[in-house]
Amino acid sequence: MKRALLASALLAFAPWAVTAAPAEAVRESTVAAPSRFETFTVALPTLGVERTLRVYLPRGYTNCEGCRYPVVYFMDGQNVFDAATSYVGELGADEALDELLVKHDLAVIAVGVDHGGEARMNELSVWENPEFKPARGEAFLADLVGAVKPAIDARYRTRPAAASTTIVGSLMGGLMAHAAVLRRPDVFGGAIIFSPSYWFSRAIAEETAATPLKSGQRVYVYAGGMESESMLPQARAMFETFSVRSPSTRLNFLEDPNAGHNEAAWRAALPTALCWRFAPICEPC
Repeated sequence: MKRALLASALLAFAPWAVTAAPAEAVRESTVAAPSRFETFTVALPTLGVERTLRVYLPRGYTNCEGCRYPVVYFMDGQNVFDAATSYVGELGADEALDELLVKHDLAVIAVGVDHGGEARMNELSVWENPEFKPARGEAFLADLVGAVKPAIDARYRTRPAAASTTIVGSLMGGLMAHAAVLRRPDVFGGAIIFSPSYWFSRAIAEETAATPLKSGQRVYVYAGGMESESMLPQARAMFETFSVRSPSTRLNFLEDPNAGHNEAAWRAALPTALCWRFAPICEPC
């Protein structure tokens, strides 16, 4: 009963439950350029499941055979490109990336990795929470590195090095982005962390304090002032924990005092976060 009550209370903070129009109201795809959008499934052998990958290619991809591109991996893929597949509205990564290509000549491949629905709380944290056992984030991260990334690198013209590989997530997805940049610096050179669920475990701060960023890694943390009372203080505290062990030039923290807890807020913050991640290729927005 305790677990059920807590899970119900947390729905207010889950990215599929924030205030937005239901997906049923969206009858047509809102992907900016369907001709550059592809979906396929990949097996995640450690988790023992299959998961859909949603891929958005930059304009000009098919006409530039010699071009290779950085890759940005987004957690909660259902919410990244298309309001028709999201209960809460979309992050608008496709529109944001199209605009950044025009304004800043930033061309990247974007990959949305679908979440596991009811299994999401377990799959997206490598750290234990007594109310949401077992933590299966280590298995998810292993599959992200061992199955998802190889599938993308084999299928598309990517730049596979860590310097060209970024992970983006919000809430529990933010915890996976946080874990990925700490535990697999050989794979992920950057992380963009929106409204992270740092309440989930004290072990997050302990591991962060003991793990300096590796050379070249960059981490961007964002939180809104109209979210829960604890969101901004916890995000600030974790950013300070990062800062103790890592150069300030590799870190950035943005707080928007007027932003709520929803996809629209993260959508507004995404272009600036991506510009910072890919500087100096992309000038500050």
